[in-house]
Amino acid sequence: MTFAEFVAVCFWPVVILFAILFVIVKEQAVFRFVAVWAVGIGILYLGLWVFYSQSSIIAVVDAYVLAGVLGFAIIRHGYDRWGKDKRGHSPQPWKERLAVIGLLVIGAGLVWTSASTLFSDFFRPRLVLEGRVDSLRTRGRRPEHFANIAGRTVKVTTPVYERLKFKPYVRAEVGQGSNYVFEIEYLAN
Repeated sequence: MTFAEFVAVCFWPVVILFAILFVIVKEQAVFRFVAVWAVGIGILYLGLWVFYSQSSIIAVVDAYVLAGVLGFAIIRHGYDRWGKDKRGHSPQPWKERLAVIGLLVIGAGLVWTSASTLFSDFFRPRLVLEGRVDSLRTRGRRPEHFANIAGRTVKVTTPVYERLKFKPYVRAEVGQGSNYVFEIEYLAN
């Protein structure tokens, strides 16, 4: 396990730990101490994610899970704003109601995209490709790595991309949702 994979694996336990600490801690001085640590670790994780987001398949899965969690948070915020015209509050103007509907649609889109991708990756059988690697390339400002294996374009993480530069003959298992190579076996050169 590389350091990048270790950091990616630790992301959700750290988030859960800080969420529990925020709920448990009642003393203001301790709460501020925990908040400073949470912000510091959050900035560290954000920086690592910006520079090493393609470093492991675990980091890719973390990004999809984080998109789903953010989608639920956006839906919750939109639902809370939607309910402001109930019980004694004045009705919302149509522009504000339209903004709330937009929030709900964006949140639902994030949840749907991440959930369908993760479902297809982990609960549907993986696509097995066997063949020579061709046409290695990167795209975007934060480069995504692509390779053709047995005539099909797939996404690969940075360490796999570096090993594929030798254009070996491989057997790869590809997730059907994200189109990332989850497991790869190098058969010949």
